[in-house]
Amino acid sequence: MTNWHDRAIARCRKALLAATAPADRLALMRSLVRLRDGRIDLNKEGLPLSEVELELLPRFGLALSGNKDALRMRRPAEAVGGLDQALKLDTRNRQTFEPASADGVLLRLTPHSHYQSEAQKAAVRALLTQPPGSGLMVSMPTGSGKSLLFQLAALHGRVEAKGACAIVITPTIALALDHARTLHSMAGLEASEALTGDTPAIETQAIVDAFRRGEVPILLLSPEKALGPGLMASLAEAARPDSVLFGLDARLTHLFVDEAHIIESWGRSFRPDFQRLPGLLAQLRSINPAVRAVLLSATLPPAARAVLRASWRFEGQWLEVDARMPRYEHDVVIGSYDLPPARNRALDELVDQIPRPAIIYTTEVDEAAQLHRRLTSEQGYKRTALFTGNTPPHLRKRIVEDWAADRYDLVVATSAFGMGIDKSDVRAIVHACLPESPARWYQEIGRASRDGGQGLAACMFVRGQRDSDISQAFGLATTGWLTRDLAEGRWKALVATATNKRWEGGFQRLTLKLNAVREGLARRETDYNRGWNMTLLTLMQRAGVIQVHAVTATGDQAGSTWDVEILVPGILNATDPSAWDMVFEIREQERSEARNMLAPFVSLMLNPGHACLTRSVFELIEPQAFAPPCGRCPSCRADGIEPPRLLHCAGMEKAWDNATDWSGMLPGGLLLVKPQDSAFGRGLETLLNRLSRAGVEQVIVPEALTLASAEVLAARGGPGFVLSCDRLTAQTAIAGVPTALLLPDSSALAAFLISRLRDFSDNWPGLPMIVVAEPDRLIAGRRLDQTISMSAPLMEDVLDALACPKAKAA
Repeated sequence: MTNWHDRAIARCRKALLAATAPADRLALMRSLVRLRDGRIDLNKEGLPLSEVELELLPRFGLALSGNKDALRMRRPAEAVGGLDQALKLDTRNRQTFEPASADGVLLRLTPHSHYQSEAQKAAVRALLTQPPGSGLMVSMPTGSGKSLLFQLAALHGRVEAKGACAIVITPTIALALDHARTLHSMAGLEASEALTGDTPAIETQAIVDAFRRGEVPILLLSPEKALGPGLMASLAEAARPDSVLFGLDARLTHLFVDEAHIIESWGRSFRPDFQRLPGLLAQLRSINPAVRAVLLSATLPPAARAVLRASWRFEGQWLEVDARMPRYEHDVVIGSYDLPPARNRALDELVDQIPRPAIIYTTEVDEAAQLHRRLTSEQGYKRTALFTGNTPPHLRKRIVEDWAADRYDLVVATSAFGMGIDKSDVRAIVHACLPESPARWYQEIGRASRDGGQGLAACMFVRGQRDSDISQAFGLATTGWLTRDLAEGRWKALVATATNKRWEGGFQRLTLKLNAVREGLARRETDYNRGWNMTLLTLMQRAGVIQVHAVTATGDQAGSTWDVEILVPGILNATDPSAWDMVFEIREQERSEARNMLAPFVSLMLNPGHACLTRSVFELIEPQAFAPPCGRCPSCRADGIEPPRLLHCAGMEKAWDNATDWSGMLPGGLLLVKPQDSAFGRGLETLLNRLSRAGVEQVIVPEALTLASAEVLAARGGPGFVLSCDRLTAQTAIAGVPTALLLPDSSALAAFLISRLRDFSDNWPGLPMIVVAEPDRLIAGRRLDQTISMSAPLMEDVLDALACPKAKAA
């Protein structure tokens, strides 16, 4: 049995001790019976059954054995086609990507012994070599360790500067609280804090003051909080590169945006402040041009990727690291129904059968509330929570904490819950709706099976003409766009009531009142009216005709004003249609892209047996990626397709084009060093220490030496990058830092690696690129001391005399 399976059994037993309601107990018993291969001994497990529970056994697909001392699973009526097959126990670890060897920095600053994947290793390498003032965009599967990036940014930064810190923008309060809970348990990051709109004023001020003093390594913020006028001054203080008086020692190095893909969708109409975040980066860089931006996401559809590039690239360097790897841990079942009552009956049956813990997603808040009432009042579940955008602040934190502590087995939620929340043992995700995009479905099923174990992903939607989930999905995907007449009318009203008109830097600036009401509407100040005005202004910003610089109140509060810069003067000229042509060209493009992304997703969900569903959805989201069939969806099960044994993970082909500035004593270019121990055995530690002291920050070593090399380099400063000779391909990039290659025994591999190192040296002629091998070794019929460099080979002990001053001190 695999570790996830053992932990799942222990979790079920623990939850059963706490559960009191018959429905909760029997749902957990069904999970336990399934995990025990279909049968449990009630006496041995210490699980007596009450009379009520005995009567309810058939509902949960359970029955007593002949002696009535054991509980066995029987096959209930299938709530959705293929469910019985999907629920067959598979105890294997389903993560089909290989872990990657550790770097010295990973071993030194974290408890991890390896990276989860090559993509995570590549992303960390890109982060730690990121040039000042640049942007990095990282796309890796849900649960693959994106949070490690901002954790390492703060930890590594504080080695260099006492008050180094990072800002992390999170889309939901639940995610901010979950990140904070995780960080509080990590050495060196315990003082990290989350600031949300629900944080009391006194607590907010205390956190802000601690942040200004440099005591908070990671500050988690919502977009609205980050852009609020009360906080911007403190963020600006932290960004200053020079010393600040009175012990305000914060040194802001990075601005992270977590779940960055939602900037495009949520920022379009639902949360316009998401699309003003590049303005925050611009303000921080006006104070300190070195501030780095890092965007993190599990899914980056083409439309979202284009918006992020256009908005965040600025003038600095830009790099994208993409895993291009699907998640195939889930057994997928799809059910479509003509009417809501039929779907609801099937859903109730499904909830009784699915393994715990589980999340049920709906689209609308009211739908979630109704489902939660039905499950608690009619179905008898008590260890169940409701989490939506309407959940009161005090309950949000408690639900996140109780969910993490296994006090709930089931959460009914909208998308407000779960994004990025790191509960690794969720076993089932149910959609009682049709998500409005393939990215949302893929993101939300990714809440399950983060531990690599078996998971279930069920989608149950209404396809009929009445109350159709399909119509709702198209409505959500394609709304949020104003017609041209209404947009021009709203803009006219905004300009007419504008104040503080002035010219700055050659551009006109206006302060716009969000309460402005277009002609034809009742003159009332409403959230609805302000929301449409924000939607218009963010659309105009995406079209490049205006730039939103600042707001004077959070969100859409009464009295809110937005300060904007006019980039295309024609937008102020009612007789010039060209500026509005620009705006509505963008509007039509976005609307078309949303529809074009949703239509094939709906077709897949209506016809789940026609093609591999999980692969097809992944390729909609990542059109440049290629994936084999998943082996676990309705189509794959029908065709008898087995899951892939191994999935290729991309990422290592990406690195920054630039090299670090080198001022050490080692000469630039290819060098040959003769080792004292040519077998790299007992002499490995001495060799690596000498190379490190001479300024080498990256080593390429035989696979068998990767862990030992990382352990040696972990004791020293710097990143201590370690690459495997055996995994370095023609596409693999290396970081532009001083590098040493410990030549492997294979002559063919050695010749290839020397060729690659020569290519890197040609790109960065000022950097030392060292080959560590016997000078008289023959490669392609020629001695190394005749081919590696023009200078004579160096003896290993000569490296001591070439040590960098900083490295000598270390």
